[in-house]
Amino acid sequence: MNKILIVPGAFQTIKNYGNYNGLDIWLKSYSEEFPQADFYIGHSIGVNFTLSHYDLIKNSKFIFVNPLIKKVNLISLSANWIKFLFHEGIKWEKVTPISNWLFDFKRIFELLKVDAFGVMLKIPRDHIVVIKGNNDNYFCDKQSVNILKNNGFTVIEVEAGHDWNQNIAKTTESCINEQNF
Repeated sequence: MNKILIVPGAFQTIKNYGNYNGLDIWLKSYSEEFPQADFYIGHSIGVNFTLSHYDLIKNSKFIFVNPLIKKVNLISLSANWIKFLFHEGIKWEKVTPISNWLFDFKRIFELLKVDAFGVMLKIPRDHIVVIKGNNDNYFCDKQSVNILKNNGFTVIEVEAGHDWNQNIAKTTESCINEQNF
């Protein structure tokens, strides 16, 4: 059996992603440990966190869900977050406790400095697949998909927005089981 770790999107915890083990990087209690795994699943800016450790995990396979491909600043990211919240929404029970938010904002600011796409270009194409919610117009938009496809990345579009849902979960599971990427 493969060891699989998920790195959640901003302000979310592992419990929102089903039965996967993972790294609760958005909780102040996270130990900053980055364990080895066969597969890393990164969601949104969790991809940036994963890729910031790429030198330690080069031989793994990667599934990135709605990654931030284009470099953005905090203002543009905030504007997209507001659009996302108005159009897609998020359930409060999925969000980290308010006591973690200052920590989370600091972490986001740090992770925006990671050139996710630049690191992705170093990964062998047969070690990575990108899952994109076809209704994600906020963070992993059509322009991002074109950039990925033009650079030889496999992109699987599913019926979803930016947030993790059952369609993303099923596609992720299928990619892991088939291991043909």
